[in-house]
Amino acid sequence: MRNPRKASAFTLVELLVVIAIIAILIALLVPAVQKVREASNVAQCKNNLKQMGLAFQSHHDNFKVFPSGGRDWQQSNTRVMVHGAPADYTAQSWGWMYQILPFIEQNTLWSHKSDFEVAETPVFMYICPSFRGPIIRPYSQSGDTTTTQRAMNDYVANCGTAQGTYDGAIVPSKTGYTGISGLVRKIGDVVDGTSSTLLVGEKFVDPSFAYNSSASTSCNDDQGWVDGWDNDSICAADGSGTGTVVTQDGNAVELPKRIDPKRAGTDDCGLNFGSVHEACMCAFCDGSVHAIAYDIDPTTWGRLCKINDGKPTGFEE
Repeated sequence: MRNPRKASAFTLVELLVVIAIIAILIALLVPAVQKVREASNVAQCKNNLKQMGLAFQSHHDNFKVFPSGGRDWQQSNTRVMVHGAPADYTAQSWGWMYQILPFIEQNTLWSHKSDFEVAETPVFMYICPSFRGPIIRPYSQSGDTTTTQRAMNDYVANCGTAQGTYDGAIVPSKTGYTGISGLVRKIGDVVDGTSSTLLVGEKFVDPSFAYNSSASTSCNDDQGWVDGWDNDSICAADGSGTGTVVTQDGNAVELPKRIDPKRAGTDDCGLNFGSVHEACMCAFCDGSVHAIAYDIDPTTWGRLCKINDGKPTGFEE
């Protein structure tokens, strides 16, 4: 009777070869998984913007105007309530993101009685899935005695292009803007066409600050999505920072900026739209969503942020 043959074992070299092959396969797989994840995040980001655009339209259907930009940051610490209910766009101190809550199925949050609880509640439609998760910062402003917190946002509404510069507090003048959210606008005011006028886009935040929930010093990421007329909730193409470009139309603009975690320390206090994506996602007044390249022609970008200059943009239907 023959003895059973002994099972052969892996040699050390064979084992190392197998491990190397597995490591190579993982190295090839990870970028593919990341690419699929980013594609999914881009789709979600576009959907967020699409829903915000539709909410603007629904607000217009209901009130015959778009939501307002609210009052400036010094006057928007608390909501305006009328007979126990939130005031509408005609008197509301909180900005457009608060005003459209009933039109994005957030009526319960909109009508909640506590300003503190509303302000510190993240709204996931206002968060880009590729950029960061919910960020809640302590609210601290000069002259303010409250101890509440604020949930941040990753999107800002277009407030046009401004001639001149901002003041030291970075509080834009309503009369100096020609965009959507500064003054109460009707669709009819968008004479350049809704398909070629920017409505809402992604917000640039300095990466050295963006992910730090305990910090409270960046002027465009400290007051959150309830903020009225301020850098947290609005942005202009006006350029008075370091990346200013003078366009063929004579406007000074700042192009959308890529958010690169490896390049921190580039915060210019809310003067830029921006994104972590390969392009900056923006919703237009007709509800369409476009990926805007960071190297978009400056003249085109300036024209997209105006409602009535009568100049072509290339985005017309």
